[in-house]
Amino acid sequence: MEDSIHEVENENINQRGTESRALSSLNADRLLEKLSRPELATLYTDLKAYGERALNEPLPSLSFRLYRQFSETGERKAYEQAYFDRRGRLAAVAMLALDSARPDALQALEEMLWDVCGEYTWCLPAHLGTGEVDQVNGNIDLFAAETVHMLAEMVTIHADRLDRLVIERIRYEAERRIFAPLYRDQQKFHWQTADHNWSAVCGGCCGMAALLLSEDETTLRESISHTVGCMNAFLSGYGEDGGCAEGIGYWVYGFGYFTYYAEMLREYSEGELDLLTGSKIAAIAAFPLRVHLSGGTFVNYSDSAEQEEIPSGLLSLLASRVGLQVDLPLHIPLFTDDPCHRWAHLVRNVMWSDPAVYGDEGASGQVERGFIFQNLGWMVAKGVLHSPGNQRSSGAPLHVAISVKGGHNDEPHNHNDLGQFIIHCGGENILCDPGAGLYTQAYFAPGRERLFHISSSGHNVPLIEGQEQSSGQQAQAHVLEAKLAADGGELNTTLDLTSAYPGAASLARYTRQFHWALNPDGSRDGAELRLIDRFQWKSRRESSAEPFSSADDSDAGYSSVVERWVSRVQPEVVKSGNLRWQGVHGTVHMVYDANHWQVFTEAMNTVDHDNVPVTFYRTSLSWTGVINETDVRIESSDLIETVCEVHFSIEPKNGRNRGEHT
Repeated sequence: MEDSIHEVENENINQRGTESRALSSLNADRLLEKLSRPELATLYTDLKAYGERALNEPLPSLSFRLYRQFSETGERKAYEQAYFDRRGRLAAVAMLALDSARPDALQALEEMLWDVCGEYTWCLPAHLGTGEVDQVNGNIDLFAAETVHMLAEMVTIHADRLDRLVIERIRYEAERRIFAPLYRDQQKFHWQTADHNWSAVCGGCCGMAALLLSEDETTLRESISHTVGCMNAFLSGYGEDGGCAEGIGYWVYGFGYFTYYAEMLREYSEGELDLLTGSKIAAIAAFPLRVHLSGGTFVNYSDSAEQEEIPSGLLSLLASRVGLQVDLPLHIPLFTDDPCHRWAHLVRNVMWSDPAVYGDEGASGQVERGFIFQNLGWMVAKGVLHSPGNQRSSGAPLHVAISVKGGHNDEPHNHNDLGQFIIHCGGENILCDPGAGLYTQAYFAPGRERLFHISSSGHNVPLIEGQEQSSGQQAQAHVLEAKLAADGGELNTTLDLTSAYPGAASLARYTRQFHWALNPDGSRDGAELRLIDRFQWKSRRESSAEPFSSADDSDAGYSSVVERWVSRVQPEVVKSGNLRWQGVHGTVHMVYDANHWQVFTEAMNTVDHDNVPVTFYRTSLSWTGVINETDVRIESSDLIETVCEVHFSIEPKNGRNRGEHT
């Protein structure tokens, strides 16, 4: 891509007329024809209902009081709901206005475009500090960039029917708010060199708007050079394994806009500038399939949701451009599935969705049976339980999977979760990750690691000597072993997590070992995860801290080790040393040493990313014994060790409960 930048700077870009070469697919008649396809019928019904409501109601107001809420209280939800509803209504009405028999939609579209052009800022208050005038002028965040891109495409699609004054107003606002500070004045923004979604979204949206609206050749050259530079920065955040540290939701966002810009640039340059090439791009494109577990449920580390809508247009385009094999059933997301109502996803789902590239999950075996992300430090193993009589009521085989997370605690949208793991069964993450919490000022402020969704207290990792995991890149998971069988039926991995707990004064070393196997004994249909945590402690000669304290030691107030498991399912005690989580299609049993570990489950009430109340059940295993220095179990006389070994068995819901007979 560096060569492409050089070419752009030294070769003339052909001057475009009013009909841009980049816009052959952004045509009102073509889009209307696409919307009439049978596979888009449900999408169109949803879109039309939202648009009809927008035609009969005024746009929500972005009032001064809403604007000031974030700087005064840290609250951002109310302003953003109004903001995204405005964008959603505009997008829906723009699609209804494709029909020339709807002059009411066209008239409403003009009014909405005019109204958006008059907004005090296109940025969100959460991205503007205290929101003063000097922080607004010339500022470009994710949503200012998305807005200029949306307006540019709407102008292009409806150019022949929109009032010229509306078009001129949009060009003026794009120049004033975006092109002048970014391309003419060459202001510096933090996202230009970011190795995460901001560089792709901000750079890509502004770059697409320039291709569509700018008539100045110098600006066009600068925009392409600038945007490709942003895309290089974005790709630097990925390793050759294609793993996205921000999680699946931000893969959709960042790589989605990377792809949207790349495809527009390729069309604009008649194939001369193609960013969607190379093995690294192919690996990034495969990320959602590698972290898809089953039934539309994904590995959701960082700020992502378990159930993520992958734009069908994006997957279809990647299938055709990089040979991506999509082993998912066709699902075209509804317009209202996206709370931000993003125009770019909507219009490309309409333009690009291709049923022919989709498969049926499990029909011919998963494309990805499992994958080890060597750079990212994530491991995923998947399998299917097939035994007769142990199938779901639908007759489909039961998909099971495990995922393990390494990495470090300073990743984009980081959670302090080294050693976190997920147990998946039948479309459900039974031992789960909490995913993203509600975005507030506190969520991104110092001290954020105390929040449940971010803290190690909300993950399947231990509390050691009363210490949660620390933040920062120095807290790293060192992978000692990572082996995955070719069929995904067995995974062995060991992580050294000592550096995640610098506050644990007596801790010398902590390792976590996983052994995952399908049908481990060959006689029953199921899967098993054996987890072994080894804690090595400094002797009292080296540390003044007690290696262990009793669980009922009122002075200490904690056990030196507390293992924790998080689930949306409330577990049941089967008998001493045996706990059960009953999922919709499968059962997870946990067998542990009840002589040394005491079990306790508590309800953790919180809200999710959309401010919807959710309850997680956190089950703790607390050490109840006392270890003396005479209980040395390793070679070094200066260290003592304790081991927590737990066995999880996963079985179909109506299968024999193996855990009860262990």
